[in-house]
Amino acid sequence: MEQPKLAEEYLTTNSFFKIFDEEDFLFSNNHVKDEVVEGQNIDHPMIEQSLFEHVTFSECDFEKLDLTDVIFKNCDLSNCHLNNSSIFRVKFVGCKMMGTDFTGSYFNNVQFENCLLDFANMNDLTFKGASFVDSSMKDVSFNDNKLGQVKFDDCDLNEMMILNTKLKGIDFSKCHFEKIEIDEYGLRGIVVNREQAALFAETFLGVRIG
Repeated sequence: MEQPKLAEEYLTTNSFFKIFDEEDFLFSNNHVKDEVVEGQNIDHPMIEQSLFEHVTFSECDFEKLDLTDVIFKNCDLSNCHLNNSSIFRVKFVGCKMMGTDFTGSYFNNVQFENCLLDFANMNDLTFKGASFVDSSMKDVSFNDNKLGQVKFDDCDLNEMMILNTKLKGIDFSKCHFEKIEIDEYGLRGIVVNREQAALFAETFLGVRIG
């Protein structure tokens, strides 16, 4: 997994609203900290080589967002619309992203660590490298996706819905769930632990393992 190419010591401290100074909504080489961004609607904003810390994005719509070499630390992007975005070498650490809509986006080397992603919409995505580590993904909608080099490690996947998504080689064995919705197409080739295998056997075959 490639890390964001970001030299934090050379960033300029700025407000996110500086993005409106550029006609093409380009935001580059900036450090934003302890800011609240409310109700902003920007079509195709471009953010590169920037760091966001303790920033709250409330009721924002950033369709076709273009993120490259960006780090978000302890930020809140809950219920934001990030549809049809391109996200490349981006890291989310300790972020709250409940109900965030990523539908139709492209993920390339994207990392989620210790994030709250419950109820997020992650449908019709193309993954070219992504990791979800120590994160909550309860009730996430994860349908119609194309997965490449996707890793799940110590995540809560309870009530997650995964339909029409090929999971061959995807390892869920270190994750946790009591109930998960996966169709038979997705189950083929998935890697699970014994407890999870018993759950799927009972769900799909009616087999109880004593």
